[in-house]
Amino acid sequence: MTYYPDLSEYVYTVDDQRMLNVGWLSASHAFPTGAVEASTMQAILRLCESQYNIMRGVHDCEFCDQESPLRVPADVERGYVSLGMGELRVKGVDGLTYAAPSLIYHYIEAHRYLPPSEFLAAVGAAGS
Repeated sequence: MTYYPDLSEYVYTVDDQRMLNVGWLSASHAFPTGAVEASTMQAILRLCESQYNIMRGVHDCEFCDQESPLRVPADVERGYVSLGMGELRVKGVDGLTYAAPSLIYHYIEAHRYLPPSEFLAAVGAAGS
């Protein structure tokens, strides 16, 4: 997966709306860490249920030996959400859309990645 700094312009695919990158991590770049509320994690998992730009291949986590697609138990019909081959998008209260790899859930849960506050606020607003 390509590394993009948090809140940089999204340029991965052509889209008609302006978007900002969040969570496009790489083992060769440091990232902020911290705690994310459980309710926000559940909202992120719900966003991962309806992914964009689903690719044929998968991206494995560069920080551990987990292989994609990662299957995370979820309260959905099939009982899990697959991570590692698509993106989630969420519109912020500021009108900006944030694009993140679906592995963002794993990055937060397993590696304590702390996304920007603007993204977390957008997820919180989308989940309420």
